[in-house]
Amino acid sequence: MSRFASLVGLAAAGAAVLVVDRARRIAEDEDRPLPDVLAGMAARVVADLRTIPDDLRDAAGEGRRAAERRGEEIDEDMRAAREGRTG
Repeated sequence: MSRFASLVGLAAAGAAVLVVDRARRIAEDEDRPLPDVLAGMAARVVADLRTIPDDLRDAAGEGRRAAERRGEEIDEDMRAAREGRTG
């Protein structure tokens, strides 16, 4: 077996473990049988994958806003230090 095929097999096995684990959590949360949840997992995964670009944009925006807030805090600390105020 080639190294590539082995890596693909390991990746597939890892993905399957993650999907089944997520299906178990969903089944518990929604009080549904695991086989029913597993049957719908493909659609859930596809839907999750479609939201990734929006999720990344949202996360980037949140990071940008946090950086701006921190920058303003640092500016205020610097002004206070120049004026001899402490914090």
